[in-house]
Amino acid sequence: MEVEDFIRRWFALYYKTNIGGVIPPEALNRREFGFIIFKGKTMVRHKGFREPDELKKFISDTVPADAYHSSAYYEMPEADMNEKGWLGSDLVFDIDADHLSLPCKLKHDKWICMSCGKSGSGNAPDGCPRCGGKIREESWICEECLSTAKGEVIKLLDFLMDDFGFSRDELQVNFTGHRGYHVHVISDEAKLLGREERKEVVDYVTGTGIDLSLLDPRRKDVLSNAPNWIRKILGKLGSKGPIPDGYKRLIKAAQQAISEISVKIDTVVTTDIHRLIRIGGTLNSKTGMKVVRIPLKGIDAFDPFRDAVAIKDGEAKIYVEEAPKFRLMDQEFGPYNKMEVELPIEAAVLLICKGRAYPLV
Repeated sequence: MEVEDFIRRWFALYYKTNIGGVIPPEALNRREFGFIIFKGKTMVRHKGFREPDELKKFISDTVPADAYHSSAYYEMPEADMNEKGWLGSDLVFDIDADHLSLPCKLKHDKWICMSCGKSGSGNAPDGCPRCGGKIREESWICEECLSTAKGEVIKLLDFLMDDFGFSRDELQVNFTGHRGYHVHVISDEAKLLGREERKEVVDYVTGTGIDLSLLDPRRKDVLSNAPNWIRKILGKLGSKGPIPDGYKRLIKAAQQAISEISVKIDTVVTTDIHRLIRIGGTLNSKTGMKVVRIPLKGIDAFDPFRDAVAIKDGEAKIYVEEAPKFRLMDQEFGPYNKMEVELPIEAAVLLICKGRAYPLV
């Protein structure tokens, strides 16, 4: 069976029995929807729906590989982009393990030149270092990847509530079903922020452009009324022991503190007021796992390798080219290298979606 047909069959079964778990966005009739179709992996955009059941029926009938809604609100969601009539946009943050410099990448991420065959581990270069040819990447997700990404989410939530004053009711967190998390701010105050204002928010949470001259101990008049970021830096330094003597050493320590306090986000997503974001409860074609809405009080306990497993109750025979050891639910799998195996369907779907295996029947 072809890979595409295999995955679509299991996606169809999931949506047939779990379509009630799809979470439509707020003000559904003001949103644009987009879907990646399995055949040709083409994007269908500029869709609109009036009711949640209409959206769910479309997903169940068409079985998309991936399903998205706009962060924006429009007068006419189904019109061409320049005719939609922008009414505002949720403030959205994307935290992706792929954008974090993690040592585990050296263990499970690989790349290979499609021209000369040169290969390596970790982050892929822009081009082959030997011949300049195009690179094919083989990435993976592990518990360290997603645990680190979740730590960034927790830092971001603290910024949004403590520094920007958003309430818990205005914040939503979704696991994307793959490498990270989306944080949505759904607030009338945030809704009308333009690109430049969103860029200022990005700069703030990433610690960009902080005036470290305010740390100069000779400026006691400033320190007594220091901005939040300076207070955060001093708090971080104080938690590690005596604050360094000497201005240069203080600045160096402050730069390290900024790196630890700041949030690693995909800055392009936050400033894009027309961004398409994954629909809660739908499946991610890169893993076969689902997009999960996480209650804020449940973030610490959230386990993506348990709570986002969607396709279950079955087995499949597959051929695995190569895959590292991994866990789903309470069971560990792998490592595998050029072998035929029969696995629970959730593990088989993950390996096939990640391009590490193909079905044998």
